[in-house]
Amino acid sequence: MDINSVDPGNPTVSSLMTPARWYFLSVTSFVIPMGIQTVLFPWLLAIELQLGARELGLGQMALQIPALFLILIGGFLADRLDARKMLITLHLIAILPPLTLALFISQGALSFTLMIMYALSMGVVTAFSQPARDKLLSAIAGNQIQRTVTIVMGLTFGAQIVGFAIASLTESTGAELLFVVMAIILLSGMLAAFKLPASPGNPDRSSSMGESIAEGLYIVLESEKMRATAIMLATLSLFYGGTFLVLNPLIVRDVYQGGATEIALSFACFMSGTVITSVALVARGGLKNPGLGLLLAVSIGGVMLALAATGLPFVGYLAVLIAWGSCGGVAMSMGRTIVQELAPESHRARVLSVLSLANVGVLPFGALLMGFCADYLGILNSFLVATAGAWLMTAYVATRTRLAHLELDT
Repeated sequence: MDINSVDPGNPTVSSLMTPARWYFLSVTSFVIPMGIQTVLFPWLLAIELQLGARELGLGQMALQIPALFLILIGGFLADRLDARKMLITLHLIAILPPLTLALFISQGALSFTLMIMYALSMGVVTAFSQPARDKLLSAIAGNQIQRTVTIVMGLTFGAQIVGFAIASLTESTGAELLFVVMAIILLSGMLAAFKLPASPGNPDRSSSMGESIAEGLYIVLESEKMRATAIMLATLSLFYGGTFLVLNPLIVRDVYQGGATEIALSFACFMSGTVITSVALVARGGLKNPGLGLLLAVSIGGVMLALAATGLPFVGYLAVLIAWGSCGGVAMSMGRTIVQELAPESHRARVLSVLSLANVGVLPFGALLMGFCADYLGILNSFLVATAGAWLMTAYVATRTRLAHLELDT
């Protein structure tokens, strides 16, 4: 098949690359800088500023908390406005925080307050960009939702690994140079977004913003399967997301005496697991029962964290991260697939923003929770807290809802 000819209603893996190539480029050009940030941010706090678990938890919370307040508004805007124009604007805005931080670092003026301001700024950009990307994904997927979501998830995680690899050079290049690199990549994403097709919003102005957001919430809450999926994604963020963002950098620093390279390697191992899973899911044609896949992935992920709590050698810890990342890849792909499939087209961005709220919006609390657990219980014991919390919520959803019996066409 010529990659320049596409049936939008029935895209194949190869044909998806043509109508969606600019979309994929815009996504990866945003995710690669976020991968760099994922390593640089805790490295600056834990290594350069020599701050403790509590401050690291607060810093990671500042990165994520804007989503709690803004992502539903982002979903409303994505349904009302042209998502393409939103992405162009957001990429342009996203260039400013890393360039500003690079300037202050070059002048030796790095501080915890400055890092918090940077985190809040980037958090705001992420809160508005996610719903816009979700709306555009639905437009390119046609009737191949699960396959397209899985491909995008695989590309997303792969792009983050590229970001981790770039960030691993921090100690030799200096953090300020890498923040400039982030800005350049974000600029390329803005140029890619210009090539995306227009995605006109719904011109209906009969309802206010509050009423429109409430409609999205109502749709999720009224659907048992979407509601259960949102609970599971919130569980992922609260226990596993906090572990990933806070406990992982701390265990690398304090237990394995590692620096930026080892932190980047640990993040890359997790993401490599998600990429492997994404490739396997695409090759298999997806899962017929995504609800059961979501529940099993979260449960097995808890086993991996329990193993990490035993104080394995560093190589063993990295192997556990790969397995844990594989579970995360299944869980996140299935969660997004369920909601993309069940959400009505007219409200899709708003419904998906509720999903993102359950996922990204809970992350700040997960980061704060794991930071305080590490302070009071120790890093390794905190892994067990995360496992216990995730297992309890999984058991609740498995026994009190019909999510495990949800079947979709693959």
